[in-house]
Amino acid sequence: MVEAPFLVSAPGKTIIFGEHAAVYGKPAIAAALSLRSYLLVSAHSPAKAGQISLEFPDIKLQYSWDIASLPWDHAPSKATTPDSLCPPSELHEPLVEALETPLANIYSSFQRVAAHTFLYLYCSILSPSQTGVTFSIRSALPIGSGLGSSASVSVCLATALLLLAGDISQPVHTAEVDHGKTLDLVEAWSFLGERCMHGNPSGIDNAVSAHGGAILFQRMGKGVPNRQESMTSFPPLKLLLTDSKQPRRTAVLVGNVGTLLHSFPKIAEPIMDSIEELTNEAFELFQKPVEKCDAQWAGKLREMIRINHGLLVALGVSHPKLELIRAICDENEVGETKLTGAGGGGCAITLVNEGITEDKIEILRKQLEEHGFELFETSLGGKGVGCLFPSQATASRWEDWEERVFSLHHLLALETRDHIEETIGVGAAKGWDFW
Repeated sequence: MVEAPFLVSAPGKTIIFGEHAAVYGKPAIAAALSLRSYLLVSAHSPAKAGQISLEFPDIKLQYSWDIASLPWDHAPSKATTPDSLCPPSELHEPLVEALETPLANIYSSFQRVAAHTFLYLYCSILSPSQTGVTFSIRSALPIGSGLGSSASVSVCLATALLLLAGDISQPVHTAEVDHGKTLDLVEAWSFLGERCMHGNPSGIDNAVSAHGGAILFQRMGKGVPNRQESMTSFPPLKLLLTDSKQPRRTAVLVGNVGTLLHSFPKIAEPIMDSIEELTNEAFELFQKPVEKCDAQWAGKLREMIRINHGLLVALGVSHPKLELIRAICDENEVGETKLTGAGGGGCAITLVNEGITEDKIEILRKQLEEHGFELFETSLGGKGVGCLFPSQATASRWEDWEERVFSLHHLLALETRDHIEETIGVGAAKGWDFW
């Protein structure tokens, strides 16, 4: 069991191969991004010891609840042995229904879903005797752009609550400690958080966010466990990610692909089969040792990205803005570009050619911004969930580093994603540790 303050961080994800085909039981490959969400758990004053608070300024959510007033009688019984801490894969409906009362005064659907996820996990993992704390979330991820921001938040919440409950411990890097069990537990609880947000998620987003790296994921039939294979040798890859700022509805896009398959099965089904073959070949490519991931290896990967985008275009899930992003990237000869996720808007990813300079990327950035797009420089295959405690942190470039990093006031005042990363980011604040 740990005490506040402490920070938790988890990455977003991007699907590299297999989107849309995964809906029909075919494999998909997803990788963690270096863009992350951050959660600060800070202690309340004695006067507020009986309250919990949730601060999520990126979606303008700020709310508090009396701990005693939460529907504890409807929460699932807490497992008492380490072997049974893992939750069921289905939501506990009595708790879902009972949470309508503490959520009654939150009218925004976006804010309500976030608060519901938080309260469901809080009541399921902790107990009424928990001392009040504030949970403050900041994200360096674009929210609602298909980059797994909700899963990243769910992983942060699940990890923080499990630490507070004493169900998991801080990372200890010895041969006797199996961090895989910790990450599996975080993954299982965060999947329930994803269920609160999305109803029937695939599980790929929170799996990548918890474990990091990259995974091949495939939903199997009823009664058959999903296929999930980690790619431990996945090399760090420099990636450009462009947000089209075009909203889209995943359910509509998935439905349109279903209609296409029904109307033109002899045409659309071979496209799905080709995406599957492409994903399997990419998986084999990623199994090579890192030292063999040379220029030829990277060139083949870029070619596969180009082909995958063309197949998705044929399924009708691109968008004029995504095609414009791809055209601008092609004109600047920075690499190969494809849509990621559901398409119809959202983001595009570009696997960068070798030798591309920062000057050339800045030229590209300006051209994209002229069209209202936003460019992020990121990398694939980074660390999964991690934590930072004051006892582990070392002095940064600020004299008041501890106040800045673990201060609720400073966290809420950070204005941009760059400010978040520069102040509390995994690459900025020293002492972050990972399971």
